[in-house]
Parts: sequence; C-alpha cells; structure tokens
Amino acid sequence: MRPLTETDLDGAEQIVRDAFGDFLGLDVFGDTALLHTRFHALHTVSLGAFADGELAGATVATRWGSVAYFGPLAVAPKRWGNGIGRRLVEATTDVLAAWDAAHQGLFTFAQSPQHHGLYQQFGFWPRFLTAIMSLPVSGRAAVALGWRMSAAAPQDRAGLVAGCAAVTAAVLPGLDVTGEILAVLDQGLGEVVLVGEPEAPRGFAVCHTGAGTEAGSGITYIKFAAVLPGPGAAQAFAALLDACRDYAASAGARRLVLGVNTARHDAYRHLVRAGFRTDTSGVTMHRPNEPGYDREDVYLLDDWR
Repeated sequence: MRPLTETDLDGAEQIVRDAFGDFLGLDVFGDTALLHTRFHALHTVSLGAFADGELAGATVATRWGSVAYFGPLAVAPKRWGNGIGRRLVEATTDVLAAWDAAHQGLFTFAQSPQHHGLYQQFGFWPRFLTAIMSLPVSGRAAVALGWRMSAAAPQDRAGLVAGCAAVTAAVLPGLDVTGEILAVLDQGLGEVVLVGEPEAPRGFAVCHTGAGTEAGSGITYIKFAAVLPGPGAAQAFAALLDACRDYAASAGARRLVLGVNTARHDAYRHLVRAGFRTDTSGVTMHRPNEPGYDREDVYLLDDWR
C-alpha cells in the first residue's frame, strides 16, 4: 500500500473502469476523468494497492472540512477475492482518522450485501439512498441568472470562496468544500455558479463540464451545491438550479446531472417537480451512524461516488 504517483494514474483509471464495468456489465464512465482530477486537488489523498510489482487496486479519500469520504474504490477483476479491497479500506480509514473528520462516509451499490458487509466491519452503516438525477438542457435564459466565480476579479475571489464556506458552515459546522472550488478553478474543469448578493452568496454550485472532468462529453455535472438554510432556502435553491441550467446551456451541455440524498426530502421533491429523473441510485454508508447534513430541510446536492 502506498500513495499513488502521477505515473500510476492511467493504470488506476483503467482499474476503476474494468472493475465497475465487470460488476455492472456496462461502461458508466465514458470520457470522464475521476482519478486524474482528484489527484491534482489539494483536499484529497489517492492510494494504491500493489501486488507482484503491479497496481492491483486504487481509491481516493476526499476531505470536506469536518466531513470526509472515500471512493471510488476498485480492485482489478483478476485480483478479486484476495483481500485487496479490505486492505484498501484499512489504509483509507487510517487517512480519515488522521484527518480527524467528525463525519465519514462512502457511496456504494444499494443492491450488494457483499459491499455492505465489508464496510460495516469498519463501522460504516447504510442510511438513505442517493439518487443520481438528470435533466435535458435547453436554450439559455433570456436574462442573466446568478453569476460565475471565474469572472470575478482576482482580488475578489478569496471573499467569494469565504462566502461559500459560510454557506456550508451554516448547513453543518466545519463542512468546507473550498478544495472542490479551487480544483474546478485551478484545473479549468468547469465553473462555480453563485446566487445572492456578491458580498454574501446565498448559494453556490461547483460544476464540472465536458470530457476529461467528472462530467463527460455533453454533460454539466453539479459536484456540490448548497444554499443557506432557513427562510428563503427553497427559493434560493430554485434560483441556483436555474443558474446552473443557464450555465450548462452556455457551455454546450445537453444534460445537467447531479446527486441528492433522499434524506434531504425537500430538495429531492423539488428536483422531481422540476423535471429531474433518476438515472441510477446507490446507498450512502456513514461512520458514525448519524445523518450529518442529510436532513429533511437541507437544500444540498452531492454524491460520494
């Protein structure tokens, strides 16, 4: 076991594709790049398992302040059944413990007792489903919706990032996705869309767009989005979704994709009413077995794939 290096990344991406392709019977990744983009982010640790001198499995741990999760976790199909997955989980949970993350989790197949059993041995317990949903993207709005962080003057960007951190801290103390924001801006993966007042954002969305990101060709993928809780949250959430659709159209995307945990009931129902449909779903597993920010009135989008 050791951290991945840049020269390991192509092999690690292929293992992820092979493992999920064999398990599901189809390619779910297309021309996305999950491990490359996360490897170059400052808030992640990429780990590899090596056997007989070759890469046999890989995973990524991601830190969002007081929250941390890991995945995807994959083992080369020819190595299945040799305990490599367990070794990867052990090494990854050591990383989460070193981060002292108050809430830890992962996303896995809802229909796989084998996966549930493995992760339960490490104290992770299944809770609600996360729905991966999408909506066709049509033309742009007649008026500008929200604004985009990439267009902000360099001297203003730090204030906007701090404003986003204030939104997530209001949802759950210590929750901070600054790493996701900087990864998108620094790597040119997409855009950070904001709504509210420039000096105090009411909500924001971290979006990947196109090939070589976590979205893929023709797709804008909302990696994370949140609005301030309390009165007006539903209206801010609706405005943020509209701004994301407008951005997706301007970027030439054909579909807008996002994840939402169904324990965030108000957000999930809003998405259904807005025309989003579930393409696939999985279950999130949590350590400790507590809701974290998966609460009924929280308007937040993410998935821990």
